[in-house]
Amino acid sequence: MEGIVYKIMNIFKKIALFMLCTFLTAFTALIAYADSRVVYSGADSKMNWNGKDMLGGAQIILVGGQTQSQMMSYVIIASSGEVIVVDGGLPEDADHLRDIIRSKGNRVSAWFITHPHSDHVGALTKIINDGPGDMIIDGVYYNFLDNDWYIRNEAYRSQTVFDCKAAIEKLNPESIHSDVKRGDIINIGNIKVNVLNPPYQFGVNSINNSSIAYRFDIAGTRVLFLGDMGPEAGEQLKNDVPAFELDSDIVQMAHHGQYGVNKDVYKIISPSICMWNSPEWLWDNDNGGGKGSGSYLTLKVREWMNELGVKKHYVMKDGDQIIK
Repeated sequence: MEGIVYKIMNIFKKIALFMLCTFLTAFTALIAYADSRVVYSGADSKMNWNGKDMLGGAQIILVGGQTQSQMMSYVIIASSGEVIVVDGGLPEDADHLRDIIRSKGNRVSAWFITHPHSDHVGALTKIINDGPGDMIIDGVYYNFLDNDWYIRNEAYRSQTVFDCKAAIEKLNPESIHSDVKRGDIINIGNIKVNVLNPPYQFGVNSINNSSIAYRFDIAGTRVLFLGDMGPEAGEQLKNDVPAFELDSDIVQMAHHGQYGVNKDVYKIISPSICMWNSPEWLWDNDNGGGKGSGSYLTLKVREWMNELGVKKHYVMKDGDQIIK
C-alpha cells in the first residue's frame, strides 16, 4: 500500500514540477519580449522615458502636421520659462504653431532654422508676413547662402528662400542672427545650443544638405536636430565633428526619417530616443498600396534604429508629442 501511495505522490510531484517549469518558461519569455519590444508613442502618450524626468522640467513638443504632408516643427520650453522654436513647418501649420506659442506666453526667445525649404520655414514666413500681432520674437538664428547659390542649385525652390529672407528682414535688426557657424554656443535660459556645422554646399540634394545641425544641451540630456541632411551632409558632418560632440540621447531623424544621414552617423549619435517628422504614409512607406508599397526608405531606417537599440520613438503621425 505504501508503495502505491509513494508512486502516486511521485506522479503528482512530477506533474507539479512540469507545470512550474512551463509557467517559468512562459513568464521568462514574456519578460524578454516586453523588454525587447520597440515602443511607439501615441497621440495621448505623456509618459516620460523610463519614468524619469530627462529634461529637468523642460519640455520638447514635436508639433503635429496640419496637412498630410511631411514637415518639421518643434517648440521647446526651458525650465526657466523661455520658449524656443526649431523650424516651424508649412504655411498651413502657422495657425496651430501660433496657438502653441500663445499658450506658452506668446514670446519666442529664439527661433532656429535648419534650412529654408517650405515645409520648415513656411510657417515662420507666414507668421511674420501676416503680422506677428502680440507675439514677440526675440531672435532668429540661421545661416542662408547667397541667392545665386540657390538659383544655381534649386532654382524651382529659390523663391521660398527669398520670401523667407524678406520676411525675416521685417523683424527688429537686433533680433536677426544670420551667420551662425560651427562652434557657436547660444544660451537661452538654462538651455545651451551648440551649432555643429556651416551650411554645406553640395551639388546634389542641395538645400536639404545645407541643413545646420544644432545640439541642445538640456539638464544633462543632449538633443540633436539634423534638419533634412542627406547622406552627403551626414558624411561631412561625421568627418568634421568629433564623435563625442555628436553623441546624443535624443535625435531628430534626418529628412523625415528617409534618405537622410547614413546608419554609421546614427551609430555615432547612439540615441535612446528618436523623433520622426513623418506623416503616416511616410512612416509606413505607403504610396497607396499598403505598408511597404512605396519607394521611401523609412522602413529600412526603422530597422537601423531597432538594430542600434533604440526603444522609444515619437512620430508626427500621432499628433503633438510631448517629451519631458
